[in-house]
Amino acid sequence: MLKGESENSIEVRSKEEEEEGETRPERKMRILIILMKVGKKLIMNPNTYATFIGLIWASIHFRWGVDLPDVVNQSITILSSGGLGMATFSLGLFMASNSSIIACGPRMTIVAMGLKFLVGPALMAVASIVIGLRDTTLKAALPQGIVPFVFAREYNVHPAILSTGVLLGMLIALPVALIYYLILSL
Repeated sequence: MLKGESENSIEVRSKEEEEEGETRPERKMRILIILMKVGKKLIMNPNTYATFIGLIWASIHFRWGVDLPDVVNQSITILSSGGLGMATFSLGLFMASNSSIIACGPRMTIVAMGLKFLVGPALMAVASIVIGLRDTTLKAALPQGIVPFVFAREYNVHPAILSTGVLLGMLIALPVALIYYLILSL
């Protein structure tokens, strides 16, 4: 009886897959195609290379204490300040083009705030503890979130949610950061 039931369930599953018009190998192939497209976009994005170069340089700098010349350091500071300003300007333009400040609705706003203030710092704290960061270094690990908005806008992946998250995050960030600092200092 069990054998007959399992054969029936296999037949039902295969019929459902045929009705859906997609089998497991086709799904795997679709996922592979998506991953290849994402990989190609990452390879073509200069930020990918900049990230790897930055990680390599940070490893060299903190391991052996090698410093860049002051001219290069200050040029990098100017570029990063300008990039942050442009990202903020892009966020402002996007928000001005929306009809309301909360562009994604109240439910997604709550999800975005939960991710920004609970899940993000929790993941960062766990990763920091795993690699041995404690005290002041751990307290400085609360991200701003403007740069992820720029990427979301560039690739059109839920920019409304991120713009709302960044805006409300800026308004709520000070009290939340103070609470986190109090918790971490106990």
